[in-house]
Amino acid sequence: MLFSGWFRPSSEAEYNLARGKMFDSDEDGGLTTISLSNAPPSQFDRRTQERQVAVLRVAKLRTPHGEELCKVRNISSGGLMAHVYSSLDVGDAVTAEFKSGHPISGKIIWRRAGLAGMAFDEVVNAASVLSGDDFAPARQPRAPRLGLRLRARMRVGARYHAATLCDISQGGAKIEPEVAEIGQKVVLMVTGLPAITGVIRWHDRGQAGIQFDIALPFDTLAQWAATVQHRPGTDQADSESAPL
Repeated sequence: MLFSGWFRPSSEAEYNLARGKMFDSDEDGGLTTISLSNAPPSQFDRRTQERQVAVLRVAKLRTPHGEELCKVRNISSGGLMAHVYSSLDVGDAVTAEFKSGHPISGKIIWRRAGLAGMAFDEVVNAASVLSGDDFAPARQPRAPRLGLRLRARMRVGARYHAATLCDISQGGAKIEPEVAEIGQKVVLMVTGLPAITGVIRWHDRGQAGIQFDIALPFDTLAQWAATVQHRPGTDQADSESAPL
C-alpha cells in the first residue's frame, strides 16, 4: 500500500538514498523513482503513484541479444521500468545488474515508445538494490561494464596495432593483447564510437586496462551497444566492427 507524506528511511540503504548519495551522471536529468508497491511499474500514468525517493540509476541488461545499458526510471520490489535502446520483445528473459554487481532476473512484460517494463522473478528490496548494500558488500561498486568481443585498433604513439575489445564502460575498457606499457597514452578506435584517448592502467595475463581521459556520454555508449548487439548475423569475435 502506498502512502503520502515525508519519506522515513527504515534502513541504512534508504537513509543513504534519501541523503542524495546515489546519483549517476545523465544528460537529460531523468530520475529513478522507488515505489512502495510490490507490483512491477505500469506503462500507464506512472506519475499517479506516490514515491519514496527520487534518485538516478543506470543498469546493465543481459538479454537474448547480449549485454546493453538502460536508464531505470521506476523500481519497486516486483519490477522496474526502464528507458531501453534496443528492440526487446514482450516475454524476453532479461537480467538487470546494478553497481553492486548483483544480477536480478525477470522478463519483459510490456513495451512502449522506448520504455520497457520488467517483472522480477523474485521480490527484492528496491532501496538496497540501488544502493548496493545488500548483495555484494565486498565488491566495490562501479559503473556498468559491457562484456563483448569486437575487433578494434589501438594507436600508441605513431604506430597502430590490431586489438580485441573485451569490455567497455563509460570510464574505461579492457583490451587484448598488451600493446602498450602501463602509463602510456593510447587511442582506442572501434567502429561506431569516436576515437577515445586514455592511459594504460594495468596488465594481466595478456590483457590491458584503459582509463579514458574523458568519460563516454551514457547515451552514446548505450545506443552504440544496442546497435552492436542487435546487428543481424553479427558474430562479435569475427565482426567487422573495426577494420584492421
